[in-house]
Amino acid sequence: MTTETVTPEKALADVRKEIDAIDDAIQDLLLKRTELVVEVAEAKARAASAAGKGSFVAFRPAREAEVLRRVASRHKGRLPLRVLVRLWREIMAAMTRIQGPFRVDVFAPQGDALSFWDMARNYYGSTTPMDIHDNARDVLRRVAHDRSAIGLLPQPGVAADNDWWVGFATGGTSEMRIVARLPFVDVAEGNNGAQALVLAHSAFENTGDDTSLLALSTAESLSDARVVALVKDAGIDGRRIASARIDNGVAKHVYLVSVPHHLSEDDARLAALIAKPVVEVRLLGGYANPLLRESDGE
Repeated sequence: MTTETVTPEKALADVRKEIDAIDDAIQDLLLKRTELVVEVAEAKARAASAAGKGSFVAFRPAREAEVLRRVASRHKGRLPLRVLVRLWREIMAAMTRIQGPFRVDVFAPQGDALSFWDMARNYYGSTTPMDIHDNARDVLRRVAHDRSAIGLLPQPGVAADNDWWVGFATGGTSEMRIVARLPFVDVAEGNNGAQALVLAHSAFENTGDDTSLLALSTAESLSDARVVALVKDAGIDGRRIASARIDNGVAKHVYLVSVPHHLSEDDARLAALIAKPVVEVRLLGGYANPLLRESDGE
């Protein structure tokens, strides 16, 4: 009986064979996942046709957030969470494009274009069609006229050049909603502070851990305390995160209010808010709250 000598070279070759087998298994599962996504797309197309609609919007930010939270909850080991999420985001963006057209338009504040461009690329994929704009109105206009487009704009109250929300909150009615906030994995260590909101022709769906955004148009100027009191009297906890002067008929001011839970369009508390001095209330949408981490192991 002979005993095989295991040399370092053979041990390394064996490990590489195991890695190759894992790579093959990952690829096979991705191919299977793609087949299932095609089936889902076909079912959505049939449902849209039956409802008399020409097309459907494949982009589902709430579902994406739920998937990423589940993946993050299972994660362990030395692979940084942001790397894992980037891998999943590439997969999810590709699957969205398989279902139909999908593009991203980015407004980047002057002097900070790279941060917002990288944020969009990291989350919406390396091959997704993407344009950058130096004017927020261009992004709003493109998204308004293209149901397959989403817009990425600076979060009000955080970045400069963030008054884009005023026109969105006080203009004509639109099917667009705020549906996501980036970065979704928010790591305090090394964070440059850039945050963005995503607009799309998609519903603001409940994920169980959300933030809603309200716009209150008023006939007079209000203090932060008065804004908070008004929404609290209607049964809503909220805080003012931005405000602006407007000239919109009776309305002279508009306030952007952040609410730490999901609100739906038919929530009776929204109607209860419309009383002097509030002229109009709009639910602009909201987002699944991001995953907050002090560090990412890197």
